[in-house]
Amino acid sequence: MIVVPGVVPAISAILRAMTSPGDGVLTLSPVYNCFYSSIRNLGCRAEESELQVRGGRYRIDFDDLERRACKPDVRVMLLCSPHNPTGRVWARGELEAIADICLRHDVFLVSDEIHCELTMPGQSFVPLYALGHPVLRHACICTSASKAFNIAGLQNAQIVCRDEVARASIDRAVNIHEVCDVNPFGLLATEAAYTLGGEWLDGLRAYLWQNYQAMSAWLREHCPQLRVMPLEATYLMWVDARASGLSDVDFCQGLIERQSVRLAPGSHYGKGGEGFVRVNLATQRSRLMQAAVRIGKFVNGQA
Repeated sequence: MIVVPGVVPAISAILRAMTSPGDGVLTLSPVYNCFYSSIRNLGCRAEESELQVRGGRYRIDFDDLERRACKPDVRVMLLCSPHNPTGRVWARGELEAIADICLRHDVFLVSDEIHCELTMPGQSFVPLYALGHPVLRHACICTSASKAFNIAGLQNAQIVCRDEVARASIDRAVNIHEVCDVNPFGLLATEAAYTLGGEWLDGLRAYLWQNYQAMSAWLREHCPQLRVMPLEATYLMWVDARASGLSDVDFCQGLIERQSVRLAPGSHYGKGGEGFVRVNLATQRSRLMQAAVRIGKFVNGQA
């Protein structure tokens, strides 16, 4: 295990170790926007396989994913699991299909599992390393307690890589990037979170799920133009705002200017994000519902 200040520095170090400038990095888009900044900063290009909505749920186009993975310059796949921003929890069969593709085409698989604790009722997260798949010899995971336990400011995350050669290359890149020194309080907080935080985490997940239910129900009743996508994990609600008639950027800009509510434009998350907006549910319910009312006023032209 390699300890680093955060998952984003970890991803940048992994790309430094496993790619060269000009290489392709495979993603399932829309996806966490910092993936793109890491890819750009290392001189690589994003090879985006766009997720498809079928039956009201995001699904992977495995044919497209394989077509992109087989390109000779694609060296790494960045997988967000659970998925930010769509809220998907990938099933074991989906993860195995991704692993099969990466193994066939010698693509190093990186699984960002930072939201792994934040599953909603009825959902079970499957860690990449639970698969027992041969690709694990050519893969790593990145994780942290920072999301679930709100300790990002203490700067502590982990890279887990079984392959000694790959781990040594990543460790060297971590040192080159000078992200090898971590906050000692972060180490203590991580240990406390994982050993003593179970009851608190159960309460948090229940509260987040109730926030999602309350917000989505209000929007369905008062803003039928907005389509809330199912939430399986994370504290982030993904909303289809295309029927509003505004681009996602204009929607978010108008909302902040007229109602002082800030959402994230979906286009920040790559292909497939256009026309969507991302809502952070991790706040007090009273504040969240106040935002819902303001969103309703904006969407319905009342302000």
